[in-house]
Order: sequence, then structure tokens, then C-alpha cells
Amino acid sequence: MPLVNDMAPPTSGETYFFRDHGQFDLLRLRLLPELIERRRSARTLRLWSAGCASGEEAYSLAMLVDMLLPEHDGWDIVILGSDINQAALAKARRGRYGQWSFRMVPTALQQRYFQRMGDEWALDERIRRMVTFRAGNLIGEPSPGGEWRDMDLILCRNVFIYFAVNAVTAVADKLSAALSEGGYLLTGHTELIGHRVRDLRSRLFAEGVVYQRVAQAPYTPLPNLPPQAGEGAKKTPSLAHSAAEGVEAPSPVRSAGEGWDGGKLPVPPPAAPSREDLLATAREFADRGEYDRAEQTCLQALAVVPLAAGPHFLLAQLAQLRGDFERAGELLDQTLYLDPHCVAAYLEQAALCERAENLPRAQTLRRAALEIVRALPGDATIEPYETTAAEMAQWLAQ
Repeated sequence: MPLVNDMAPPTSGETYFFRDHGQFDLLRLRLLPELIERRRSARTLRLWSAGCASGEEAYSLAMLVDMLLPEHDGWDIVILGSDINQAALAKARRGRYGQWSFRMVPTALQQRYFQRMGDEWALDERIRRMVTFRAGNLIGEPSPGGEWRDMDLILCRNVFIYFAVNAVTAVADKLSAALSEGGYLLTGHTELIGHRVRDLRSRLFAEGVVYQRVAQAPYTPLPNLPPQAGEGAKKTPSLAHSAAEGVEAPSPVRSAGEGWDGGKLPVPPPAAPSREDLLATAREFADRGEYDRAEQTCLQALAVVPLAAGPHFLLAQLAQLRGDFERAGELLDQTLYLDPHCVAAYLEQAALCERAENLPRAQTLRRAALEIVRALPGDATIEPYETTAAEMAQWLAQ
């Protein structure tokens, strides 16, 4: 049922820890390490789980921060969770969960941060204290002021689907205003596709699309126009006058392709772009949110090398952004056929299976990715994640 601006959106009740491994891989491998390094001198970090329901997402963020920044004494770390459902927030503050909340959590990670208490699992008190929960309506409050400001990262996933079109834009603008410069907004897949949000640019990673707050361009005044003739304009001296007055005369300007004797030189035809160049260009288009141009460039790359895995993988990501998850799965299958060792394709396909609640296949695909990275040298870089095989193996094995 579509919502209008004066209605409170329903809470997103379906949640579990580390829901959507693809997006949490993106947080662990790219976004949070970048933000931690950016804030290292100030020793501050501000994160917000908007529409947090019973708290699993907010606590997942806290666990990631604890893993990435184990020595965070002296840091001012703020992790906020907000929702309109008071009963869900009460459960979140309690920090106890049934086994269903751990259906995609590795056993070692569950045992590291939780303690079994009867039929429930109690979150480590140290992690529980890292998160503050507040009641709030995204359409009304909280506003970008107060504690809801200067956020380095906002997660608002599977929430926009409940909003009418005008409410989507209003809420996204509000979240954008709450971000610090360079901060990230992570939504559910395709939730903001087709919506223009003030001061946000889309960035496409292997694990999905995120939105980054960009600085507003400073005002640049127009240059002063040169004075007109008769208004005191100083004429440019001719070459003859320059030589006579001891001023070095500029070298004569030659057009492209003109030899020093004035004759025309043969101009070689431009080289055809390589598949690597086309794929790099396609990624640049995708990073700027020009998805149609990215797709056309991928198709050009496949015209050069039809059996290249890279363009198929990028096309799969673009299909996900359009909401065509069936086509995305087909393209990922083709990617794995062409490159059976493409770790990113296994993990992206696993994320699609999680989305479809096909958890057994998702776990099988992640185990296949683990076997690949374990066979690599520990210092080998796993593309396009910019992490080592040893780091990736440690995470997948948890």
C-alpha cells in the first residue's frame, strides 16, 4: 500500500545479522576501512542504521567496527539505530536473539560475540553498549540536525520500498543532508534507481551500488572581460615590434599534422580501443551513474572479445540495478563459465541467492569462493575487492 507524506512508514520487520553478505562484504572490505582511515586523525566515526527494526543491522555494524578497529580506545564512535516500532526497539536494546536471526552468520562469529542463554543468544555487553537506539519517523523526524548529523555512513535498506515516490525523494534528500562530506548512503538494491537525490553521486562496486555525498562546487565568478578597443586596451605587439623591442617572438603555431616545412604529414588512423580500455571506460560510466552508457560500452567490449568474463560481470551488476535479478543471475553464471575462479561472481551470485531466500545455495557458493582464495598465495590481491586472499579467507571461514 503506497504511503503519502503524512503517514508513518511501517517498520521493516524481516531482518537478521549480516543480511546481504554482498553489501556487508562491501562495508568490511571497502567502505568502513576507508572511513576509518579518513577519520584516524580526528578519531571519530558516526554510523546510522535507519529503519533498524530489532537491531540486527546496527549490531552487525558494531561487530564490523570491532573487527576492523579492535583498539578503539580514545575513539568517539557513534552508532545509532532508529525505527518507528517501539516493540522492535525494546528487543534491540535487550540484545537477545533466537537462532533464526543467525541463519547467515558463521558459527565462529556467533560464538565470538554471543553467549547461549537458554533458547536465546545474548550479545556481548561491550558490543551492545556501542549502539544507541532512538525512535524516529524518517518522513517526519529525525531531522539532519542534533545527533543525526555529520554521518560517515547511513544504512537505510529495504525501507524505501514502503514509500510513495514523493516520499522517497524527500527522505533520500534528508539522509543526504545528514551525511558528512564524502559520507556514504547504502540502500537496498535498486531502491533509489531512477530518483535524483541532492548532492549524492552513485558509485558502483563489485558488491553493489552506493551513494556518496559530494561537496557542492564553490562559486566561481566569471573572469573579467577584456577591455574593448578605445577603452584603454593594450594592443598585442606584432612580431616585428616584438623583435625590435627585444621581446622574444613566439614560435609560429603549426596545425596538427603539419611538418616543419609546411607540408602535410600522414596521420595514422586511431588505434581501436582494447577490451581492457572499453571495460575501464564502462566502469567509469557506471561509477558516474551513467548506466546506459556503461552497458553499451560493455557490449562494445564483448564485440571485441566475446568470451571475456569482465564485461559479463559488469552487465550482471547493471542488471541488478535495473531490478532484473533473473538476468543478473544468468550473466553471473556466464561469468563463472568463462572464469571459474572469479571470486566476485561467486559472492555476487550468493548474494542473489540470499535475496531469494535460497540459503543452501548461497552457502555453497560462498564455500566455493573460500576454496579458491585458500588455494592462492596469502598476499595475492582478490579483484576487485582490493583485499588479500588471506584476509578474504579469514572472513569467509568465519
